[in-house]
Amino acid sequence: MLNHVSAVALSTFRETVRDRIFYLVAVFGFLLIGSSAILSPLTIGAQDKIVTDVGLAGMTIFGLLVSVFVGSNMVRKESDKRTITTILAKPVSRRAFLLGKFCGLNLTLLSMLATMGTMFLVVLLFSPADFSLRYLAAIYLIFLELVLITAAVVLFSTCVSPVLAAVLSLGTFVIGHLSESIRHFGTMMGSAFQARLAEVVYYLVPNLEVFNVRGAVVHGDTVSAEHIVLGTVYGICYTALLVIIACAIFIRKELR
Repeated sequence: MLNHVSAVALSTFRETVRDRIFYLVAVFGFLLIGSSAILSPLTIGAQDKIVTDVGLAGMTIFGLLVSVFVGSNMVRKESDKRTITTILAKPVSRRAFLLGKFCGLNLTLLSMLATMGTMFLVVLLFSPADFSLRYLAAIYLIFLELVLITAAVVLFSTCVSPVLAAVLSLGTFVIGHLSESIRHFGTMMGSAFQARLAEVVYYLVPNLEVFNVRGAVVHGDTVSAEHIVLGTVYGICYTALLVIIACAIFIRKELR
């Protein structure tokens, strides 16, 4: 099964590269370089913070766009081209096919983040900001967040149309970052139903703020090893749960 998963993953990676998805990396590079040039007249203290914030936010946004808009259409594209029946007619199980698609998209995201991260660190050399391991920790947590979102995208793509899968995935991203606020808001409203509904949303949707250390990194705070370990365990467990559910649905899905 591992050979089948790796074969589908490599095929998916090559397909996303042929879709010229890496043009997003070029846009990211121009954004960073342009922001450094535009912000150069600012004070030293403000410039490094803004450049760092723009760089880390750009990685998250571009990675999210790739994950959502490529991942939501992966299964439907194979179905429309009638290649999925050919693949599954071979000794490739549906579970291996879906896992391969998931791993292939994550390989694309890893390559993008590696390239964007390199650009980001190069830009830092021309800005007042000093290199620090906290930047690598932030990029690592961004990747974990994108892997979790990709798992959600794959899950939604097995249940609904690509457009709805994209909408639900973007909604998961937004609500995942607002889950704490939603929980507090439900408690403050005073209604038992609203408080219970807020609790359900809080525990049902992944808490993506676990991976958000951009504010701390921008202000020079270190990311503790305990937080990185917590984020890793949380990300792996939640991702595994979503992928298992997606595989269970896809195995029973009627393919056209």
